[in-house]
Amino acid sequence: MIKLFDIQNGKIIPTEHCYTLSFLKDVMDEYPEDHLVIYSYLFYMTCPNPELNPYFNMPEDDREQIILQDINAEFSTEDELVLSALNKCRQMYETPTVRAYRGISSMLDRLATYMEKTPITHGRDGNITALVSAAKNFEGIRQSFKGAYKDLQEEQQTRTRGGGSLAYDQ
Repeated sequence: MIKLFDIQNGKIIPTEHCYTLSFLKDVMDEYPEDHLVIYSYLFYMTCPNPELNPYFNMPEDDREQIILQDINAEFSTEDELVLSALNKCRQMYETPTVRAYRGISSMLDRLATYMEKTPITHGRDGNITALVSAAKNFEGIRQSFKGAYKDLQEEQQTRTRGGGSLAYDQ
C-alpha cells in the first residue's frame, strides 16, 4: 500500500510525498497552520486500510461529517484545493480490489437498510416476496463481501523479508 501520510504517536505526519506531489505540497503551502488537520481529513476519508483507518467501515453518507467533527476541522471541504487533493488521494489509493470491496459493501449496506426499514406488505401488490427473496440472497452477498474484505486486507498488508508484516508507521 502506498503511504501518502505517516502515523506516529497517534498523529498524521507528512511523508516525502507531501513535499514532492504538487497536490499535497500545495495544501501545505496554502494552509501552513492547518495542513496537518487537512492531511488527517484526507487520510481518514481515503485510506482503504481498515486496520489504520477507524472510519473505514462507517457508511459514506456519515463519514465526512463525523471525521470533520472529530478532527475539529475549521477549513472548508468545498475549497478547490482540498477537493482536488481529496480526489487525487482517492485515485492513488484505489485498486480494483478497493473498488470491488466498496461496491459489494455499498450493495450489502443498501440491502440491509432496505430489509430493516421497509414495512412488510402482503397481497397482490405487496412486497413480502421481494423481502423473502432478499433475505434468501443475503447469505451469498455476505459471503461475497467477506471474500472482498479478505482480499482487501491481503492487499493492504506490507510484507517484509521472511513473511512478517511491517507496521504503517515504520
